[in-house]
Amino acid sequence: MTGKIKEMNFGNRTLIFHNQRCTEWTHPYPYQGEGNLANSGCGIFALCHAAQWLTGRCPDAEALADFSVREGGRGDDGTDRPALLQALMLRGENIPLGFTYAGDGLRNDLDTLFTHIAVERGVALCNLRVGHIVALVAAREAQGVRQLLAIDSYSESAAEKVRDHVLEVLPDSLITYPVKNAAGLEVGENRCYAVFWVDASLPRDFNLLHPLV
Repeated sequence: MTGKIKEMNFGNRTLIFHNQRCTEWTHPYPYQGEGNLANSGCGIFALCHAAQWLTGRCPDAEALADFSVREGGRGDDGTDRPALLQALMLRGENIPLGFTYAGDGLRNDLDTLFTHIAVERGVALCNLRVGHIVALVAAREAQGVRQLLAIDSYSESAAEKVRDHVLEVLPDSLITYPVKNAAGLEVGENRCYAVFWVDASLPRDFNLLHPLV
């Protein structure tokens, strides 16, 4: 089964993927005493992937989770993105992550999002389905269809609310995880993809991260 991290290659770019499906992500990410990175860390992992895309450097996800809890970025349903991003800006911690945040989120202007990524070479955090945060890092237009490249810590290329919008998966992003029966025994494995192109009309509630000049 795929472990906590996996190295993935995108042409001349290498990225350390944080695999949220791996239950070894036990580092606390608590809200009212509950939660860890495996069950609540999608926003932290998405920010790690977005920052890597901008800088080529892999942030420390556990340190970022601790910062988020300390600075008010942990909410009742996961990461409060505006609160975390604003705290990073206030403390100057956005600089090593390679972005500035202008408070422009949560937004739903799809034309602005596409231009931000395709022309301005920015990245974004967003929902492809309610309750789960992914990173958007690249844009293209193919056969008249605008597409965005998503890096998804929970690898939901085949999820019911996402799969019909997936236009291409990146083979190098294959993730395997165990299937368990009611008794908790591993009886097989599932396969999914962590990086995929989606129709640019799918993302919702996005935060724009602007690259440092």
